[in-house]
Amino acid sequence: MFPNLFEATTEYWQQLDKIESRYKQGELSPEEVDREVEMLMKQLGEKRRESLRFFRDSLSRWISTHTELLIGFVFVLMVAYSWMLTMNN
Repeated sequence: MFPNLFEATTEYWQQLDKIESRYKQGELSPEEVDREVEMLMKQLGEKRRESLRFFRDSLSRWISTHTELLIGFVFVLMVAYSWMLTMNN
C-alpha cells in the first residue's frame, strides 16, 4: 500500500496548530512544545522515509520486469542521437 505523504503532512500541520493553541492558552511550557514538535517531526520523517522506500522498491521492481524494454529504448535513443550528429556535420 502506498503511504499517503500528503495526508501525513496535513495531519502534521494540524497537530502543530493544536500545539500552538495549547501553548497560547498556557497549557504547555516551551520545553513541552519542543518535545512534542520533535516527536511530530520524527513521525513525519518516518512517513517520508517510508514513502521514499516504497517509490525506490516500486521503481526497482518495474526496472527488473521491463529490462528488455529499457534496453531497446536506450538503443533507439542512441541510434537517433547518432543520426542527428551525422546530419549536422
